[in-house]
Amino acid sequence: MIRKLHVFIFLLVFGSVNAQITITDANFPAVGDTLKTAVDAMPSIDLLGPGGDQDWDFTNLSGIIQQSLVRAATEGEYAIEFPNAELVITNAADVETGEFYYNVTSSVYQNMGFVGPDPANFGLNLVARFDPAVTDRRAPMNFFDVNNTDTDVLIAFDASVLPGEILDSLPVTPDSLRFLIASERLDVVDGWGTLAIPGGTYDVLREKRMEERETRLEVLVGIGPFSEWIDVTDIIGLDFLGKDTTITYNYFSNDAKEPIAVVTVDNDTETPTLVEYKNNDIISGVNYVNTGKADIFASPNPAINEVRFEFLNLKKGIYQLKVFNILGVEVWSEKQSIHSNHQAIRIDLSDFRKGTYLYSLVDDRGKTVTAKRLIIIKP
Repeated sequence: MIRKLHVFIFLLVFGSVNAQITITDANFPAVGDTLKTAVDAMPSIDLLGPGGDQDWDFTNLSGIIQQSLVRAATEGEYAIEFPNAELVITNAADVETGEFYYNVTSSVYQNMGFVGPDPANFGLNLVARFDPAVTDRRAPMNFFDVNNTDTDVLIAFDASVLPGEILDSLPVTPDSLRFLIASERLDVVDGWGTLAIPGGTYDVLREKRMEERETRLEVLVGIGPFSEWIDVTDIIGLDFLGKDTTITYNYFSNDAKEPIAVVTVDNDTETPTLVEYKNNDIISGVNYVNTGKADIFASPNPAINEVRFEFLNLKKGIYQLKVFNILGVEVWSEKQSIHSNHQAIRIDLSDFRKGTYLYSLVDDRGKTVTAKRLIIIKP
């Protein structure tokens, strides 16, 4: 388990501690804040190793722009589900993407749970409470800090809301179902220095976060005292079930309420795969509201020499991305392996003539997920 790794990690961390900063509760979000971030699904950055007096350069990041509002918990639609929460965070756009409830003290900023779309994209709106609450930030935070946390989530729902093909795959006919999620997290502050992103440079502490999570699905069968919960995790075969490990690097500063950057990496190679970073209102991103539904979009659009396709909230699998000219003739096609909620690719447009095109994404069953317009211009 990751709990046993912290001694090994400590031995890897090096560098002087004399000039490091201390992160205080000044970086905790508060009522009235607007959190501005952008997400780059094709980052080209160098994480560098652990240690002090680092100089991270993330100035080439570009991605989807998003905003979140921080309000008093009592203003949340589902405040009654989280009576001890102080804050609720929602998307600033007029789109229902969920509510996240937090408890805040002078020493911890804790995620109590959320109400939002289910992880299997069944179209459910689920209430998830963390037991105990998950500490996302701490104060004071210093170089060499190490923290272990464990939490569980139990989410129950009625079987009638499931698609028929899912119910048919079960060995029994359930009355209700529940997700059980157990996670263990190890946070290690392994570096300090300066981090440059589009529009600003910040003094930061870097926290490496390793989280092991196991998600199981159980069904309730039987009546009254003869009912029992049966584990169907291995039978139903949903891709998000089972064990999973995520590794992120979180860069915190006293000069911002947002993390300056949160870098998700490949577990084996620690190659950055996704970066969420503070948006300083620099035009390096695309205004797009992530609704939680499966989608793909192109940017820039109109495009000149290169276009970037963003894949969002798709089920894992193999897809075919196709581009058609205005007459409906396919002019480009490429298979895409989707393995996360947000991926991106770039394609070279030097061989395309200017004009209007259509692009579509087709799943492995031949169903078109979406089709949209792409305009190509030439100088």
